[in-house]
Amino acid sequence: MITVAQVMITLHPWLGAPLSRAVEPCMDEIAHRLNAYSSRQAPDQLQDDLDSLLFCAVRDATRGRMLAQMADGSLIRIRVEDFSTMADELMYLVFSRFPVDRNHFLLLREYSMRRESLSALRVLYIRFAALQSPQELHTIASVARACHEPFRLRGWLDE
Repeated sequence: MITVAQVMITLHPWLGAPLSRAVEPCMDEIAHRLNAYSSRQAPDQLQDDLDSLLFCAVRDATRGRMLAQMADGSLIRIRVEDFSTMADELMYLVFSRFPVDRNHFLLLREYSMRRESLSALRVLYIRFAALQSPQELHTIASVARACHEPFRLRGWLDE
């Protein structure tokens, strides 16, 4: 079960504490949608829905200013493309719970090729490593490093 606390922890680096509290009702809806997801559905729709849900919640909470206050007091402008990244980070909560089997492996691999999903790559690299060759794992690491900011690799690929 994905909790609201997990959703808040995932989004906190992007939104900061004040904005996270302001959009807490949205966090409940996000947790509900993440828990309702079934791998019989394409993950694309869920990620797109999360992107839109977050955008609307932040726009409403900030009255269109799209500014988040960080722990050090600085204000950071949230860009439109940041919502897609936040939605992808939330998808990790779903993907990391997939059983390690061929069907889920294929679903993640196909999704990672269709979308710029670092979360799918991360789960493929960490949880599905046994189903891949060393060359495939090297390719995943290379793609992640080439296509994503280093801060998003922390804790799993920041050797």
